[in-house]
Formats: sequence, structure tokens, C-alpha cells
Amino acid sequence: MGDTTSQKIPIPVGSFAELSGAQELEQIILDQSQKGKSDEEISAHLTELGHRSPQCLKVLPSTVKTIRLRHSLFQVRHQSHPRRIEGYLTVPQIAKLIDKKAHFLYHLINTGCIKVKKDTKTGLYLFPDNPQTLEMFHQLKTGDVDN
Repeated sequence: MGDTTSQKIPIPVGSFAELSGAQELEQIILDQSQKGKSDEEISAHLTELGHRSPQCLKVLPSTVKTIRLRHSLFQVRHQSHPRRIEGYLTVPQIAKLIDKKAHFLYHLINTGCIKVKKDTKTGLYLFPDNPQTLEMFHQLKTGDVDN
């Protein structure tokens, strides 16, 4: 007689912002991401702390990823930076060096003005990283050479 049982029942919410503790959850995601933790590790840790994603009883790795990317925190360097290949320049690197957009150079490659094949290992157009390469691209930019 008089015995009761208590249980917390999470109420489904439609968005991350509607979660109670959303700001704390977001801060933990940012802190853990900056320490190099994976989305899966962070989501498991947050679930253990009692947090959850909207419409779910646990924190999903996709929720962590969404928050992390919203703050431009990338786990893999190539998500935000062009690849660097020792001894070579890529199209985006050359474009930056000659102050042109990369699509300008891709257009010249596609129309045959620049004859180059993709490197089979990287799948990138690679050019030797030397002064002669940059000089040729500067001449191409200014119209001093056709190809």
C-alpha cells in the first residue's frame, strides 16, 4: 500500500534545439571533437551521461556529426583542405598561386588547352612543383601562350 514507481519518459521533440540540455550537449560535442574523439565515441559518452537525440532514446553519431560540422570541426583533413602531394601541385593549389578559380583550369584541361592525365594512384591532376610550372601557368593566364 502506498508503493510507487517512478520512471522518466523522454518526450519526443522535433529538433535538436528543443532538447532539454541542448546547449550542454553541444558544448560537450565541441570539446570532445577538438580532442580528436570520433562521432561514435562522443555519441556513446553522451548517451551514458543521459543525453539523447531528437526522436531517439540515445545520442546518434549523426547528431554529433551535424553539430560538429555546423561548427566547421572536421575529423579528416581532406574534408576542408586540398590534398598535398609531395613534389607536385594540384589544380586547386595552382589556381590559388596564379589567382584564378580552379574551374578555370579544369575548363582548360577539359578543352585540351592543358594536356595532362590524372595520376592513377591519387585520381588528381598533378603538375611538377617547380618554378617552370608556375611560370607556364602565369603565361597561360596572361595569354602569352595558348597551351
